[in-house]
Amino acid sequence: GPFVDTSTAAVEMTDVIPRAAQDKQVNNGVYVQPTEDGNFGLDKDIADNAKKKYDIAKEQEVRTWIEKVLDEKLEDGLGALEFQKVLQSGVVLCQLANKIKKDVCKLPRSTSQPAVQRENISFYLKACEKLGMTDNFIFMTDNLFQESTGKVELAMMSVINNLCELKKIADKSSPAA
Repeated sequence: GPFVDTSTAAVEMTDVIPRAAQDKQVNNGVYVQPTEDGNFGLDKDIADNAKKKYDIAKEQEVRTWIEKVLDEKLEDGLGALEFQKVLQSGVVLCQLANKIKKDVCKLPRSTSQPAVQRENISFYLKACEKLGMTDNFIFMTDNLFQESTGKVELAMMSVINNLCELKKIADKSSPAA
């Protein structure tokens, strides 16, 4: 008889449907426009949430502390992305570690090359371990190389937590500071 195998018909059908329309179907019929930085639906909620949770006061506190320890002014502009820019080369971080304990950190190279910057950051993270910091405060090098909204904030919160922990270690080792 005129039996049509609907399963193959369905498959062929999706081949014809453009990608966006397939997304529409997947998304319970609600097509979510990606935001400028490419975040979709749920991601966007997470991103917005991360932005709200980002603790600017804590950032300010950490910035002030770094400036005091290094005796130099960091670049202006509060916010996760701005702070990421300040720390991304790894130079400030390495200098900070060496102020807390002389020669605890390999000397960083000043550069705009991401590979070298990552190496600097890994020197810093090793220094944190030497200073007795526990693993849960050691962030991933990638945290300083995020670009999309939400991800930057989440990543920078763990960097800030790391710096707060470093401050505690520093305060213990030299009460005068």
